[in-house]
Amino acid sequence: MDKIRIEAIAVQLVIGTLEHERVRRQQLLIDIEIGLDLKWAAESDDLTLSVDYSEIERRTVEIAENSSFYLLEALGGAIGKMLLSYDPVQYGRVSLFKAAASAAGKGVRVEMEFNK
Repeated sequence: MDKIRIEAIAVQLVIGTLEHERVRRQQLLIDIEIGLDLKWAAESDDLTLSVDYSEIERRTVEIAENSSFYLLEALGGAIGKMLLSYDPVQYGRVSLFKAAASAAGKGVRVEMEFNK
């Protein structure tokens, strides 16, 4: 399976279960992996036989910045559902990194996979 990756999409959003997380935006980094067959796009140089990853990035930012989920898992689910709405996409992987979620470490990462 071929892949397209969009890495380190930085968004500012309200997310979390703690009281202080509900009143101010914080940064989250999102990585996306899109699994699809790119053979026909490679042979034809035709975007309609692939996916427009700039559109997927824009929609990811829109979903994240317009949301107010409590859980990273819920945000990941919304992004995964969006990825699978594209016909050629067979699977998606979403990785969400929240630096502010860890008191002793660099942060918390949630990774989710979605299949058609």
